[in-house]
Amino acid sequence: MAYSLSYSKSILVLAFISDKIRRDETEFISTKVMSDLLDIPKPTLTVIFNNLIKAGILESKEGIHGGVRFAKNAENISLLDILNAIENQKSLFQTNFELKAKGKRPDSLKNAVTENLKRIEDMVKTSLSRTTLKDILDVE
Repeated sequence: MAYSLSYSKSILVLAFISDKIRRDETEFISTKVMSDLLDIPKPTLTVIFNNLIKAGILESKEGIHGGVRFAKNAENISLLDILNAIENQKSLFQTNFELKAKGKRPDSLKNAVTENLKRIEDMVKTSLSRTTLKDILDVE
């Protein structure tokens, strides 16, 4: 599998931001506070934030009361939106390999593997598109 740990961390970061804002603790949350509380290195968190900002999921504000907050509601953010923001359309399965064996059978097998893994990835992405951040936040 090729998806990074940053994807899972991104979902948790967004849940944490949501909880802080829901409890009226803050409007914007700083990278430093998030890094300290979630034990995610600041450079890693900065990359996550930049990707989520670029995707329109978060917005940022500089200054003493700056940080990040949601750019849209949790019910409008699918897990696929987050995946696309973090993984930049990277495939789940790596299938770009060459075989030394040549011929009809090796080519057919390689095509079958590639097609089946692509179908599985499409199913995963369909499921992620149906699950919103709000679905994750609604757990107790």
